[in-house]
Amino acid sequence: MTENSELSCQTAGEGPLVVLLHGLLMSGESWRQSGLISVLSQHYCVACPDLPGHGNSVKSSEAGRYSLREMAADVIAVIDRLGYERAHIIGYSAGGWLATGLLEFYPQRLSSLIIGGWDVVNGLPQGTHGRLSFADFMAYAQETAPEMAASVTEQNKPGLSAFFSSLSQPQQVAASLKQREIPTLFWAGRKDYCYPAVASWAADNDFPLLTAEGDHLAAMLQPDVRVREALCRFIADAQGVRSLTQ
Repeated sequence: MTENSELSCQTAGEGPLVVLLHGLLMSGESWRQSGLISVLSQHYCVACPDLPGHGNSVKSSEAGRYSLREMAADVIAVIDRLGYERAHIIGYSAGGWLATGLLEFYPQRLSSLIIGGWDVVNGLPQGTHGRLSFADFMAYAQETAPEMAASVTEQNKPGLSAFFSSLSQPQQVAASLKQREIPTLFWAGRKDYCYPAVASWAADNDFPLLTAEGDHLAAMLQPDVRVREALCRFIADAQGVRSLTQ
């Protein structure tokens, strides 16, 4: 666990910093399954924090602890603790939402941004009776990803519910994305619920889109070689541009 933040964090490799931000009910360890830690750590220092309420990080029940601003500050504290001024950020699902918070509050600390599995305009999908609730989300998780759903306990459930509540707030980042001069890539599975909206917005606003096969979970946990290589190439290109401008 880092000394200056409440986030537990594992690292691998050396070089420019890449921070991987996981989705709800996952952990930093989830990125190992994707193969990205193995590939990226050959050229970069890869940091995989457990977000608040997850893994080995604190599991506060205080709702304010899970605001976008608070959690963005947690990630910056990890970057500071590791001794870096800037980082490349890859966020997926809830981690993609958190990545937009870093763009909103700490753009000067970003070298590049990859937003995966997240609709920056509409946020979460609608539930069966309107706005998606935490109960709806958990029912879906229990059906489609029972191992992830089993990570919810009486100890961490209040915090995860508060995290979900923050995640459910209206999105306000689309304008910031268009105004910032930070290399940004969108990434989504072809069968993901958010793919049509992500693909449409990226095309309308001239952002690159990396299309993966599979649904929301498979796109992150089981990316094929083509996807892993494309993510690495985007970071390498962004790092090259940054080096030329320093």
